[in-house]
Amino acid sequence: MTAIKETPDVAAIKALIKSFFDRINASDGKGLATLFLPGANLSILRQDPARDPASDSPWSEGPLHPTTPQNAEEDDKEEKIVVILRTSIEKFVKMIEDGEKKRKGKPGPKVHETPDLEATDVKVEHLFGAAWNPFRVTFDGVLHHYGTFAFTFGKVDGGEGEGNWDGKVWRIEGLTQNYRRSRGWEEGGEL
Repeated sequence: MTAIKETPDVAAIKALIKSFFDRINASDGKGLATLFLPGANLSILRQDPARDPASDSPWSEGPLHPTTPQNAEEDDKEEKIVVILRTSIEKFVKMIEDGEKKRKGKPGPKVHETPDLEATDVKVEHLFGAAWNPFRVTFDGVLHHYGTFAFTFGKVDGGEGEGNWDGKVWRIEGLTQNYRRSRGWEEGGEL
């Protein structure tokens, strides 16, 4: 089977997504802001009830919460979407920076967000791009939540930066995170 080579635009967008996750994991709010167009919108949606991922899904790697109930009643609960956050990237960056200041020096779980770049579907039309990116979040190595990011991108004139190969750079214009907690994390635990 021959691998299909990614176009430079698709490779640049995937590199931008990787940079997004690197900066989220480093709590680098200022660096994160440079990846977005000014005034970009960000939404975080949670699907309830909590469910463990299917064993064959891209999110199933690693351990689950040790108190995960294996109760069929949980699967019968009504599906719903809860809006956790809708804001601008500028306000989101401030939230990250404020949260980092509050947590500094305090014990807490090691949180790590991981994208699945292999499973990421990127579409490009001239100066517009979109990506559907599966991701997972662990607390101290245990799956906390999983889902997808739906990114929209714009290719803009702009000097220095990642993805600058033709005098233009890709920047995130909008982002919607959709996630579901794994069982055992139903109460609290929002960051």
